[in-house]
Amino acid sequence: MMTSAKKHTLYLIAILVTLTTSAQTSKWQMGFEAGPSVTTIHSQNVDFLFTPTVGYCAGFSAQYNADRWISVRAQVNYERKGGYRGAFPITDVNGISVGSMNVSVANNYITAPLLIRTQFGKIAKIFIDAGAYGGYLTRATSTERQSTAEGITFMMVDITQFRDLFDYGFCGGMGVEVPIGNNANVSLGFRYNHGLGNMQGDTKSIPLYNRSLNFNLGISQAF
Repeated sequence: MMTSAKKHTLYLIAILVTLTTSAQTSKWQMGFEAGPSVTTIHSQNVDFLFTPTVGYCAGFSAQYNADRWISVRAQVNYERKGGYRGAFPITDVNGISVGSMNVSVANNYITAPLLIRTQFGKIAKIFIDAGAYGGYLTRATSTERQSTAEGITFMMVDITQFRDLFDYGFCGGMGVEVPIGNNANVSLGFRYNHGLGNMQGDTKSIPLYNRSLNFNLGISQAF
């Protein structure tokens, strides 16, 4: 009789564990996040060195929590990436310097990161993300500021046709997520994006790659 009771108790515990695990693995989170970014264009050629400039990132997220430790996260974002090249000389046909020029490049993308998230903590959760992203270029512009003896002029040029429309790379970051009631959460974190796709549409040009660091504030709803 005791043996039978123990067996039934063990069966009940196993069922409860299974139900608990199932409840955890069926939990979803949907949300929105946005924030500024530090972005630059990387080149291995010293004549095409860019310095960082300010961009931004905003988009929607969907997260599947496999258990309390591991989640799979997908996002669709609108991002501005780019870089800044400052104060290189303008020369005339004889090679004599007649002024200087600054160039600011802005690359606008629809990006889709896919991330594995590891999280720790019971209330405030520290998370670590790692994964990859793909991106589609919507528009690229180059804003030139020329300074000569005749004055200062600005000119914006649409360079989308000279860019590869697709970008890809790996990404990773970390942050903290805190519940704010009614199954809602707020998060603060950063993500580094390391572009591997040459943005130059002309394969004979010097390869250029996107690099960016996003700082995101997010809100999500669990269900």
